[in-house]
Amino acid sequence: MAKTSVKSRKTRTKVKSRPKAKAKQSPKAQTKSAPKAKIKSIPKAKGTKKVASKHPTAKKLVTPKAKAARKTTKKGAQRRSPVTAKGEFDFNAWLLPTLPLEQFEPNIHEEVGVMDKIKGSTRYAWIGAGQCGGRLVKSFYDLGYRKVLAVNTTHHDLDLLEIPKNQKFLMDIGEKGAGKDMERGREAVQQYQQDILHLTRQTFGSQVDHIMVCFGAGGGTGSGSVVGLIEIAKRYARYIGLTNPNQTVGAVMTLPTVGEAISPLVAENAHKVAWELSQMAAAEKISPLIIVDNDKINKMYPGMTVKSFWPNINNTVASLFDIFNKLSALSSQYTSFDPVDYHSIMESGGCTIMGLTKVTKFGDKFVLSEAVKKNLSKTLLAGGFDLTTAKVAGCIAVGGRKLMANVKGLQDNIDYAFDVLSEITGKATIHRGIYEDNKDSLRVYTIIGGLEAPAERLEELRSHMAVEV
Repeated sequence: MAKTSVKSRKTRTKVKSRPKAKAKQSPKAQTKSAPKAKIKSIPKAKGTKKVASKHPTAKKLVTPKAKAARKTTKKGAQRRSPVTAKGEFDFNAWLLPTLPLEQFEPNIHEEVGVMDKIKGSTRYAWIGAGQCGGRLVKSFYDLGYRKVLAVNTTHHDLDLLEIPKNQKFLMDIGEKGAGKDMERGREAVQQYQQDILHLTRQTFGSQVDHIMVCFGAGGGTGSGSVVGLIEIAKRYARYIGLTNPNQTVGAVMTLPTVGEAISPLVAENAHKVAWELSQMAAAEKISPLIIVDNDKINKMYPGMTVKSFWPNINNTVASLFDIFNKLSALSSQYTSFDPVDYHSIMESGGCTIMGLTKVTKFGDKFVLSEAVKKNLSKTLLAGGFDLTTAKVAGCIAVGGRKLMANVKGLQDNIDYAFDVLSEITGKATIHRGIYEDNKDSLRVYTIIGGLEAPAERLEELRSHMAVEV
């Protein structure tokens, strides 16, 4: 029994081992697999590349694998082990692979808008509200600041402005317009705010550094819409990427004459909007606030004809503003008033005033310093400012080449005038500039920023309200 058991075990062992022999392919199987082996071997043979590419089966099987093999080789080279043979960490091998998406750059289209014809250091955009605001932006347009937009509630004022038609916008609220009603002006800009914002993008483009809103205090359209237009200007500033719209959006406001302010409605409108904007400027929510005093203009320019009065006044205001922008773009062999100096004044918040004077006795330092003191009174801008509240100021002397070369002690006299301005403005930072030109004269330009509102002038407007009410 034991022998039989061993024999049977051997027999079972032999039976179990037979299936292993079945792993060998039969002749038929070898015959069927032969074509595949030949197809795979075609690319390996020399001179058979063209033949293999013509065979549809070969092209389908061989070409993708060959390409995949090449890609795998390249990727493998990029993704080598971050640990070198010496056991050191290879930072370059550890980095992520380069993606094909990185080769595609976004197509960023810069909007140019209307092209300016100026050579200043700052690219300005101007929005004029109402009749007065429209006249002011027209003056800037004539100087080469072509990025202007005039808005009004009546087409009569817009039709008279000689600027391109597509740079005028009618806030249509009826034939009567705002009619000295500030609420109507406020509602008009709210109704058309999206249209105005779209027009600013289309007209101004993206190449703008500072936006100024111009209007006349006392009316309905300008006084009522100015705050809404300032907000639109800030939205536009954010759209083009200006980092701080509070510093790059300002306003030019004209105050009514004493005769105009006799009307209680005009006085009330003027005082209300002047106070509101003064508070915004003091809180540095706009920069700067420039106040033009029409009453002061009447006294400085008596006897002018009706036709020439407003064009001359508006052009003078625009030219005074423009001179500082141009000077800050010029280099000087003496002392430059550069763009950074200029921007620090225009972005200082509060109110800004500008002045100029022509000096005849430039050889006397006391005469020159006195001229610097008085040149702020020879301006169309409002008076009554406390100069000791200034944050920053600029004083620029421009003299003829012959004067600069021949007048002894002129440098000392100019420096003394600068020092006097520093004393007048208290702790303000004073930026200086000395330039020369072809004229036989010496002119001094002064710009002061960060001032508190002219309390006396605003109180005068309020007093007119109190008398009439």
